[in-house]
Amino acid sequence: MVWLALLLAGCPSARRPPPAAPGEPGALPAVIAPPGPGVARYRIDPAESLVAIVARRGGALAAFGHNHVIAARTMAGVIDLREPLVASRLELHLSVAGFTVDEPALRSGRGEDFPDVVPDEDRAATRRNMLGKDLLDAAQHPDIVVRLESLAGGPQHFAARLAVVVRDARRVIDVPVTLARRSAGLLQLSARFPLDQTALGLVPYSALLGALKVENTLDIEVDLTARRVP
Repeated sequence: MVWLALLLAGCPSARRPPPAAPGEPGALPAVIAPPGPGVARYRIDPAESLVAIVARRGGALAAFGHNHVIAARTMAGVIDLREPLVASRLELHLSVAGFTVDEPALRSGRGEDFPDVVPDEDRAATRRNMLGKDLLDAAQHPDIVVRLESLAGGPQHFAARLAVVVRDARRVIDVPVTLARRSAGLLQLSARFPLDQTALGLVPYSALLGALKVENTLDIEVDLTARRVP
């Protein structure tokens, strides 16, 4: 989505206090309005959903850093289906403090540039940087919010215009999404797309005059499962 997403830090870090614990997973924020007439609401199930953000190392000293996979599972949101389907809407809140870094299962299978195990101290340093004041500033901006503004296409493959709010700054991006009805009560939404950090108003991490940095372009992987609200 980082989504999502969504700036990732490199491994070097200054010490900062740990972020506050995330809120109750799946609890809908009060700002999400109730569904209107004729709307079929589906609630996103965080236990079966994942937003993954892949960041790659760069610079002359890239060999001394790591590629990273950031996972967002602590989330809440809804998909509201309307007729016609392109009038449907989505709202997703990602808890920044719930982000995890370099889970071995998520690195597995991505090739030799993603060894399964990253040292714990490097994972912790990356997470501190990512949540710190210079980057996502989790203490002051606890959520990343994604809202679907428009859809085009169908019946399964769409062009989506998303408004993404990071650090209280709103940006609009266009991404491809796939929406599938698995049953009368189950929806699945997926998306794969590149996203530049600068498109969200973020400055990619850089150290040693750019000799060690995180590349501007992230790979975003979104897999959301949503269940019909009675």
